[in-house]
Amino acid sequence: QAMKSRLGIFGGAFDPVHQGHIQAARFALETLDLDAVQMIPCNVPNHKESLSASTMHRMAMLELALRDEPSIRPDDCEIRRGGISYASDTVSAFAEAGCWQHRVFVMGMDAFNGLLCWHNWQGFLESCHILVLGRSGQRVDELVAAELDLERRQVTEPHELFEQSVGKVHLARLFDVELSSTQVRSLLGGDGGVSGLLNPSVLNYIEEHSLYGCRAPEQ
Repeated sequence: QAMKSRLGIFGGAFDPVHQGHIQAARFALETLDLDAVQMIPCNVPNHKESLSASTMHRMAMLELALRDEPSIRPDDCEIRRGGISYASDTVSAFAEAGCWQHRVFVMGMDAFNGLLCWHNWQGFLESCHILVLGRSGQRVDELVAAELDLERRQVTEPHELFEQSVGKVHLARLFDVELSSTQVRSLLGGDGGVSGLLNPSVLNYIEEHSLYGCRAPEQ
């Protein structure tokens, strides 16, 4: 089969997946003119506190959230692989499979600033490009910039990523959406309104399965 061109890889706990995640995937798709984005829930995160919902529930919610997004697909490769989920293993598996000419890993600024703590981050950068979604007021950590030699890696225009096969970074300053699920979880556990933050099908699923301390509304 012919090699496809541009894949976005968007990993996370997605605990739960919320509209900010979907907006991020759409933003990556449009900004980089990607052929597809694969959203990959981690099996066991390397760096976060324990997950609230099981892999089965997180995958089911992702499938519901992406039902009407033809170019954004849920992918359970990290769940199938088992163990701790390392992004470097995931991107190198995509690289070795040889189906995609360009692979771009999508992440928020907080994740990017923690990159030096990632397992095999050098290998990670040899398998993909990075799109960093920086919220206004967020800055790249100076140590990260120096260690990555960011001046050499960074491209100003999104399309310049694809002039090289791997290892370039584009900082998108126009994406100002919160990517953390923490606030959503605390609203679900309390009486806060979450409409607009979650896909209605995902909210129904959460209520139906009493996830995050959320109970179905009284009929």
